[in-house]
Amino acid sequence: MKRMLRWVLFLLVISVMGCEEREVTVIPSVFRWRNGHGLAGEEHQAMERNGVQRVYFKLLDIGWNPANGAHPVSSVAVPYEWRDYSREGGPWTDKVEFVPCIYITNTTFEKLDAPGTDELVHNLLRKLRKECPAKLHGVMLDCDWTPGTKDRFFQLTRCMNDSLEVPVIATIRLHQYADPTKTGVPPADRGMLMVYNVGRLQERGDVNSIFDEATATPYFANAKPYPLPLDLALPAFSWGAQFRKGRFQGILQEEQVDEALRRGLLHDPKDGLMQVIVEDNENLPELHLGDEVRVERITPEQITQAVQLARHAVNTDTVAIAFFEVGARSFQELDTVFLAGTYGSFGAVRGSSLQGEHLSAPHEEVIDMPEIIAVDTVAMPAKP
Repeated sequence: MKRMLRWVLFLLVISVMGCEEREVTVIPSVFRWRNGHGLAGEEHQAMERNGVQRVYFKLLDIGWNPANGAHPVSSVAVPYEWRDYSREGGPWTDKVEFVPCIYITNTTFEKLDAPGTDELVHNLLRKLRKECPAKLHGVMLDCDWTPGTKDRFFQLTRCMNDSLEVPVIATIRLHQYADPTKTGVPPADRGMLMVYNVGRLQERGDVNSIFDEATATPYFANAKPYPLPLDLALPAFSWGAQFRKGRFQGILQEEQVDEALRRGLLHDPKDGLMQVIVEDNENLPELHLGDEVRVERITPEQITQAVQLARHAVNTDTVAIAFFEVGARSFQELDTVFLAGTYGSFGAVRGSSLQGEHLSAPHEEVIDMPEIIAVDTVAMPAKP
C-alpha cells in the first residue's frame, strides 16, 4: 500500500512538472560492465577527466543450467577504490557513488518457479552483504523480461526492494518504456532507460543495431511520462556482429574487432559487412575464413541524436546520465568538452563545473548499507 501511494504521489508530481519548466540536476555517471576486477588506468583517467560522480558496476551475471539452476556465470570483485581494508572504505568511497548491478538472463526466469525465485533473492542478498562496501547509492537489477517472465522478475524485484534500504533500480528497454501497460512496470524505486540496442543485431545487413535514430524515434513518439523516476543510459561503445554462411554467430567485443583490423584479418566491407580474409588461430580463433563482421560504432553525432530523444523521457528533477561503458575506447576517446555539453544538455550538473573537478565535487547524502533484512516470502513488508 505504501509503495502504491508513493507511485500515485510521483505521478501527480510529474503531471504538475510537465506543465512548467523543470529544473533538472544531472549526476554524471558511467557503467562499468567488464569481468576484469581492477579498474584499468584508462578507466581511471576517463572518469577523472570527465568528472564522473557515479558508477553502475556490474557485480554479477546470473544464468541458468540444469545442473546448477540459477547461478553466477561471472562474478566481479569490488575494486579497492571503494573497498579497502579499513572501516572507512576505499579512496573513492566519498568521491564516486557506487551502485552494484546484477544482470539476470531472461532464460533464468523462464526456468524458475516462485520458490526458486525466493531462493535466488536470498542468495543475491547474501552476496551483496558479503561483497559490497558499506556505502551504496542503490542496487540495479538488469533483465530484459518478457510477458512470460514478468511475474518472476517482478517477484524478485519486489523482494529485493522490500529487503534493502537503498533504492532498487530496474533497467528499462525502449519497448518496455513505450508501452508500460503491456509490459508492466517493475516494483522498483527507479528505472534506468537504455537508449540503445534498438536494432536487430542478428540480422545480416548494414544496420547499426546499437543506435539508429529512425529505429529509436517511434519509441518516444507517443510515450507518456513513465510511472517510475527515470535515469538515462546512453551508448558509447562499439562491437562487431559476426556471421558465418549468413547465420549470426555472436558478438565480437571492441577489442577483438580492433585487433582483427590491426592484424589485417578483415577486408573492405561488402553489403555493409567486412570479410575475414586471413585466419589467426592463435590470437583470434573465433574468426574463420569467409566469416563476415558488421562493425558497429557510435559517433558523437549519434550520441547527440540519442540525447535529443532521451530528453523526452526526463520525468524527475534529479537524473543520472550514464554512458555505457567506461572501459570502451569509444567512451575514453570522446572529447571532454563534448561530454560536458552532453551531460549539461539535460540540466545543471550537480556540484560545480564538470571539467577539472577530478572526482571531488559535492554529492548527495550517502546511504550506509544496513544489515539486510531477511526475506519473508509470506508477507513482504513495504519499504518505508
